[in-house]
Amino acid sequence: MPYSIDNLISVIRFLAGISLTIIGLRAFLGTKNSAMLYLTAGFALITIGNLFSSLYYVEDLRMDKLLSNFFDILGLFALMIAVKKS
Repeated sequence: MPYSIDNLISVIRFLAGISLTIIGLRAFLGTKNSAMLYLTAGFALITIGNLFSSLYYVEDLRMDKLLSNFFDILGLFALMIAVKKS
């Protein structure tokens, strides 16, 4: 039972991330503003990190978290650049 709740949370997190990425991409295509491109890249990187965390099975649990955190950090840097440019 606890695994099904974890899976449900992972699916909801992925759907929210992909929705933000699509909205950001549509905003970029409409405005051609470079800040929107960084915003979209940030959302995409964070979503990819969460996807790695959910799907990529590594025997060492720390490696799983390392990959997820690496993409989260890259995504947050992209979001910081987007805010700085806007």
